[in-house]
Amino acid sequence: MGERQPLNSRGGGCLQISSTSSMGDVDCGEGPASMGDGCNAPLSADQEMCSTENGALLDGDVTRKRRGGGADVFHTSLNISKMCMGTGCLALPFAAAKGGLLFNIVGLCLIALWNYYSANCLLRCIDYLPQIVAGERRGVRCEGELDKEPGYGAVECCEDGETCSANGDAARHEQLHPPPEGTTAYGAVAWYALGPKGLMLLDLLMLMLFFGLLIAYEVAMMSFINDTPLTTGSRRLDLLIPSAIVAILSCARDMSFLSKFSGIGLLAVGLSFIVIACQGFEENGLSGFRETFELNLWPKSFSAASSWFGVVVFGYGVVPFVFNFRDSMASPNHVNLALQIGLGIVYVGYVLMSNGIRVLFSPTHMFDGDVLQAMPNTAISFVVRLLMTFVVAVTAPLIVVPFGELVQEGKLGIESTIQNRIAVRVLFVIVCTLVSEFVPSGFVHVVSFIGCFCVAMVGFVLPPLFCIQLRASSAKEGQQVDSQFLYDVGILALGVVATAFTSALTFRELLVRTELEQASQR
Repeated sequence: MGERQPLNSRGGGCLQISSTSSMGDVDCGEGPASMGDGCNAPLSADQEMCSTENGALLDGDVTRKRRGGGADVFHTSLNISKMCMGTGCLALPFAAAKGGLLFNIVGLCLIALWNYYSANCLLRCIDYLPQIVAGERRGVRCEGELDKEPGYGAVECCEDGETCSANGDAARHEQLHPPPEGTTAYGAVAWYALGPKGLMLLDLLMLMLFFGLLIAYEVAMMSFINDTPLTTGSRRLDLLIPSAIVAILSCARDMSFLSKFSGIGLLAVGLSFIVIACQGFEENGLSGFRETFELNLWPKSFSAASSWFGVVVFGYGVVPFVFNFRDSMASPNHVNLALQIGLGIVYVGYVLMSNGIRVLFSPTHMFDGDVLQAMPNTAISFVVRLLMTFVVAVTAPLIVVPFGELVQEGKLGIESTIQNRIAVRVLFVIVCTLVSEFVPSGFVHVVSFIGCFCVAMVGFVLPPLFCIQLRASSAKEGQQVDSQFLYDVGILALGVVATAFTSALTFRELLVRTELEQASQR
């Protein structure tokens, strides 16, 4: 989830939160809007929702008729690439150092292809949903459908558009009633694939993703401030003012004004890499490129490979938002082409930002944190760090809001009042702030774990799992296993193994670094 962000499976949630994170910025202008790094999401065609609090979130309500957007392939591709160009990019040189130059080039391509395949798994899930839901996502309505009570197992659309009895795909599904009102397309897929437990699983993963993202942002702000003359020397005090800003902004009802900071976030990231590249040429010239083959080409350990995997997966993270991209297009059938172009652009950019900076600084700097560590202590560097801190602080509420909505609309039974809404959001910020004090310095390690666990689960494990389950539920008698099914099973197995293995190693790395930092402070 570039960092992207998260998607609220209960409707209107956003995964990537600002262009400073791999998770998202919100733009209420024409066409779809990007939401950040790997977890950032484009807004749907319902642009008028941007005038309210929910307008800052994803609009993926599967219970409403789809209204097509007006974006073409080119602009959708740019939105996809913009979504990945966020704060997560600051960890790319770290990924290149951990993975090795050759492994990084090949691996970035494979992860892009993996995202493309998983996104297509979700798109294929629509074909297996009960026919009314599938028609809803295509903008097709059955005659007389609007007059019927909700109950997708009770009716079915025939080819002639008439309403038929429930003896087709809808009846073959275990769930004969629709998901809760306001459920997103991804949430509806989870509901029909695994029932209420599937939706709860997706909700839980999204809550964990929101929690991890906000902690990563808190750690990032501490890291940015710590390298400026404004630091107090105390992590808690350094984070007090930014956290207070996040808490206050999260209580606002109308958050559409935050969309104005989308361009500032991209500017800050771009300016960071320009300053760092200029510094690298000034210090080393082209000597780093002449010593390329002296650098590691492959990971030195499984732990290093896992750290690389987490950062890269976090950076791409487009899978949960494929329905939003699709619905924003004038020709939704061209979403595959937009994905190919968008992911291709991101791949080229990631190779330049990771291997390019890594090689440029190879004679003088070994990246064990974000790229800002290589910035010189100049006035422009000070401005960039303050700008990054500001952008993260004003866009972090886009993580807090969907978290609060998911908690209040979930199973906790919290009454949806203004007082409870504010209490849940402020408490969420406070808890994340307290936890971030005990997290190792440098948000790259937090990002790596989030990518290995939450983003990989949502993007690489659940899509093929849902696709396999929905296919089995809607399969006709005597239907034979084909190569597509075998591919899905293989991708699912690969996703489960990679997620479990890398999550365990990156979590262990977090614990080790935490113990070392605590020991050094004694």
